Amino acid sequence: MQSNNFVLLTALQLSGGKKPKRWQYEYGLNLLARYINQRKVMGLDVTGLMEEYKEAYLKKKVD
Repeated sequence: MQSNNFVLLTALQLSGGKKPKRWQYEYGLNLLARYINQRKVMGLDVTGLMEEYKEAYLKKKVD
């Protein structure tokens, strides 16, 4: 996973720098999903964000 992935950074902040738990990844995924949906409504590009979401979703399934 990219070190600048929004979901990973959110999960790390919630965990206090320790290994994030599943719910922390899920929280980050929900935030990113809402952000993506808002950008779609505004007609803004979401290509890179969709890749981040997919990457984070797969990471959550592994952990």
